[in-house]
Amino acid sequence: MSKASFTIAYDGPALRDGAMDVRDLAPALLAVGQLFDAANSVLNGDNARINVQVTSTGQGSFEIFFDLLQTLPQQIVGIFSGEVVTAALNLKELVFTSGVGGLVWLIKYLRGRKIERSEQLSESMIRLTIEGESIEVPIALLRLYQDIAVRTALQRVVDEPLKREGIDVFEIRENKRPIITVIQSEAIYFAKPELADEVLIQETRRSAFSIISLAFKEDNKWRLFDGNTQISALIEDQSFLQRVDANQIAFAKGDILLCDVRVTQKRTGEGLRTEYVVEQVIEHRPAARQLPLPFDIINPPKDG
Repeated sequence: MSKASFTIAYDGPALRDGAMDVRDLAPALLAVGQLFDAANSVLNGDNARINVQVTSTGQGSFEIFFDLLQTLPQQIVGIFSGEVVTAALNLKELVFTSGVGGLVWLIKYLRGRKIERSEQLSESMIRLTIEGESIEVPIALLRLYQDIAVRTALQRVVDEPLKREGIDVFEIRENKRPIITVIQSEAIYFAKPELADEVLIQETRRSAFSIISLAFKEDNKWRLFDGNTQISALIEDQSFLQRVDANQIAFAKGDILLCDVRVTQKRTGEGLRTEYVVEQVIEHRPAARQLPLPFDIINPPKDG
């Protein structure tokens, strides 16, 4: 087992008596655990397990003392496979160190700027270029910086508490002294980056729909039903919309639209999303209003 300890603290007018609203504290405490779970997963996979324990709290601001415990359930397998486990102390340093090489330090240094170029220097080090400046950091640190689970948890530890009224400082402390500080104006840099949507499947197909509800405001979506699933669809067919706006088309219960529909499935930051766009309404088929006759009507011959 490997072990490391660290202290985080929140400060501000609301915390002068050493108390913190449980609605602010609980998510932050959970997020510290999630942060190290995610970091351990990125760097060690299943070769090590991490446990974060709260040991006590202090007065003055609001300090929280943590023990980071790491166990190696697959230690023997790791030895024979040549896999190296990032120990608890190194894991803590990669997240919270005050110098070059810590995740909090790197985010503060970048201040929202984008990494323009990266150059691998060795198996463990990489050079990053930002607006003409270059810094050399561990590759493991860059992996943590790029991991969305790590960044999401760090947002909950740093950014979200600093948005609360009366909390304006987040610190990592050693022996009661701050080694790294994030002030309220810097909190925005710790918000997780938005991921660009990834298109997985896009296809256009012809489908028939009944109309559940119509939307006549711009960009509003119609609710349609294909006999199995209800969908919300954006209508792109301007000719069809113009005829609807001009009251050239009237709708009634049971009407059917035969449409060419573009279906796009995307992976987003919130998960899988499916979008429907009606490219063209091929036919508006009104509901049947009388029963069809079971025989043909033969017109009588004309006189003369």
